[in-house]
This record gives sequence, structure tokens and C-alpha cells, in this order.
Amino acid sequence: MNSLKIKPAALRMLAFAAVAAFIAGGDANAQSNCITFESPLAGSVLSEPSCTISLNVDCRNVTKIDLQARYIPEHSDSAVIVSLSTISRPPYKLIWNTHNLPNQLFTGIGILAEASITGEAPQIARQEGIFLTHNKVPRSSIAIPYSPGGQNTGGDAYARQFVMDDAQQSAIGLVVWNEKELIFQVSVKDPSFYSNQPGRSIADAGLEVMIDQDRKRSPYPTDNTLIFVVPLSGTPYAINYRAEIADGAFKLVPQPTRVHYAHSVGISEFKGYNVRFSVPKEAFGKAIPDTFGCNLAIRTLDANGKVHKISLSGDNVYEMYSPFVWSEYHKLSKPLFMNSALQWIVFSAAGFLLALGVYALISKLRKPQLISSFERSEEDKVIFERVNAIIEQELIKRDLAIDYVANRSGMDPQSVNNLIKRNTGFTFINYLQLCRTEVAKERLRSSRSSEKSIADLCGFESAMEMERCFAKFHRTTPYKFRTQQQVA
Repeated sequence: MNSLKIKPAALRMLAFAAVAAFIAGGDANAQSNCITFESPLAGSVLSEPSCTISLNVDCRNVTKIDLQARYIPEHSDSAVIVSLSTISRPPYKLIWNTHNLPNQLFTGIGILAEASITGEAPQIARQEGIFLTHNKVPRSSIAIPYSPGGQNTGGDAYARQFVMDDAQQSAIGLVVWNEKELIFQVSVKDPSFYSNQPGRSIADAGLEVMIDQDRKRSPYPTDNTLIFVVPLSGTPYAINYRAEIADGAFKLVPQPTRVHYAHSVGISEFKGYNVRFSVPKEAFGKAIPDTFGCNLAIRTLDANGKVHKISLSGDNVYEMYSPFVWSEYHKLSKPLFMNSALQWIVFSAAGFLLALGVYALISKLRKPQLISSFERSEEDKVIFERVNAIIEQELIKRDLAIDYVANRSGMDPQSVNNLIKRNTGFTFINYLQLCRTEVAKERLRSSRSSEKSIADLCGFESAMEMERCFAKFHRTTPYKFRTQQQVA
């Protein structure tokens, strides 16, 4: 059996160990007999925007204690070391205000104390793996459709887009469920991808699936966190992280295990690849949880074969592997028409009932149509055109409200809403969203600006809101619309 080559992000902790050793004068295991930490201790999770550093000092003739910290700045994969303070007399305590620091996840921060003693060698104590979770993280709620065959039955409505570094690349991820398994699918479009890239093999590229099944939102993976790696070449494997805490040191030890779960990989030279991976219900115990934390990450290769990891949650490696920031996925109910007993009743029903149900479904999905001109008075039409002109002039404003439009048109908000509904069939909010999608469609057709940029220019709160509005009014996504309609 070939040996399993795994390079998980947790191995970056080796670099942190080296940094700690450097701070400690080269001895990573140095631990004083007369200076110890009372707080915080290794493995602590601090949710307040301040940290009380407290030391127990039994040494005599201590002249000063220097405190230093190692933490991860925002949008960075590299640690920095800062001097916190110098304490020259008891009590040896410091209130460290951490409100301006980003959350410290996955590996946490390290704090080192060095006591200078008259006539003796310095005494050193340290604590690592101290986690900060004081900044609230907005977590999106993702719906997972039911699919008996594991196929995408909801179109692009349930797919999520990865934010790629290269404008020529794109990627989408999708999760569906049934009684037997969770199915994860990604499709990566990359015109520079080919199998025999130099430097690395395609086994370094692929998909990573991370699941927080008990939703404890730990800052680092625990025993109940499921992490799977699906390479483009080779057998998938699971990684279980075990936290080891001893003598002030904290480290995550990865334990890889091969898994023989159903998966498939499709590769298209100079086009990209797609991966499908199934996690059976047995991996969760008795059944798949109704709600769980989840993150998907793709491993892409650049022209030199270097691996880049891009995830749906978190913009650096420490957030990517931290359940604290993962989105919350929830299973949609199994459609009634997929129930076997109900199927028997439906197929036994009379034909006219079936036809009536189809008609009702089509009517429900159909967009509201504009009311014919003859159904409106000329005065009503003139007033509507005036209100519509105000909306078109101001729709790029994110905070555009019906009160503003009503004030500009000399009407009250309820009258404006009734006017719009009579002439379009939409409420003010829905009509504003529709108008914004129409402007966005023109920009998608005629420019190569990013979806985020277009969303900002059209007055949407975010690219995700624009995507929801496209699904609502046009039954498509901005990406798919641009692919089909963009002018060369």
C-alpha cells in the first residue's frame, strides 16, 4: 500500500513552535520553576475584548517581567510578535485590551513572560493555544435540498460561488441530501489547469469538506469535527485533529485515515475539474443532523503547480479550519410528492385533479404581469411614470426607502405602494429589487466587472443579495446570465 502524503494546514503550527522557541531563547520546552501563569492557560477560549494576564512569581530579586504575544493579524497567514508590557513590581498582572485584534482561531495566540533576576539567568514561562472569540461572526444560513439520486434538482438556486483570485477562474459548490448520505459537489472552471503541471501532481488539488456536526462552534476542530480531503488523484481520507496541552504548550495533531466513501472526479484538460463526494449517514451515527456547521474548500494549482486553498467560509487558513466561522447548513424537508404513500394516492387520483395541481403550480411560479394600459386611468399612468422616474434616478442608493420616494412625489408611503402595485403587480420593495436586477443585467452583458462591483453599483447590499434577487425574478444566477448573455 502506498504511503499517504498529507500536508494539512495544521502543520503550520510547526512554524509557530519555532517562533515560540525563538522567543524562549531557543528552548521551546523552557518552563520556570518560580514563574508560572495563573491566567490565561493553554487551551483557554476568551470571548471578552480583554485578556487578564496574571503571573505567580516565587523568585527573589526580580527586577522586571517582560510580556510578549504572538498572534495572527487580519487577512494574514503569518504570525507577528509584539511586546505587551514590562512589569517591575507585584502584583504581576496586566489587563491586555484585545478589542482591536481579530479573532484568534485554529492555533490561537501565545503569551511569553521573561523574568529578569539579579545575578541569575532569566526565568521564562509561556502559554500557547489561547483563543479569542470576542468578535461576532455573521454566519449565513444555507439550505440543502433533498435529492434521492444525489443530483441538483434546484438549479443554481442552491449553489454557492467561491471567490477566486483569478478572474479567468470560477467555481461553485453544492450540497444535497437524502436518507442515506450527504453529497458534496464542486465544479471548477480553470483554463490553465492540466494534468501534468510541473512541481506537483494533481493529487495536491481537489476538494476539502469540513463538518461541525454538533455545532459547538469551537475555535479549532474537535473530536466531533469531520474533515475529509478528496484529491483529484488517489483515495479520499479523513483528518481527525487531537488537541495536546502540556506544560503551557498547545498543538493540534492531525491523524489521517483513509475512507472508502463514494466519490468521483472528472478532469477536462485546460478547462477544469469537478468533484463529487458522498458522506454516508453512518459517519454521523444514526442519522444526518438536520442542521450542522459546514465549510467547503477547493485546492487549485497555479501555472507553477503551487497549491492555493479557497474556501466558502474564512479568508485565511486559520478561519478556514475553524468551526467558529463556518456557515450553518440546514436540510430542507423532503418534498411531499416524494413520499411513497402519497405517490400512490396521486397516481390513483383522477386526471383532472392532476391537471388542476399542475395549473396551480404554474400559476404560483409565474411572475406577476403588468396590468394592461386600458385598466389604468390616464391620471394614474402619469403619476406612476413620475414615481417610476424617481425610483430609476435613485435606485443605486442602498438606503432608498419608500418614505423618500413618497416625499419626492408629494404622496404618502401607502399611496405610493398601492400605486406601484396597481401598475406592476409588485410591492415597492419587490419592484425596486426588480429594477436593480434589470440594471445589473445590462452591466453583466456589457462589462467584465466583478459581481460584487456590479452589486454595489446597482444598490444591492451585497453580491449575495443580487444573487437572491436574480433567482427570485429571473430563475437564474448572475454568473449563469453573464455566461449566456455577455457581449463579446
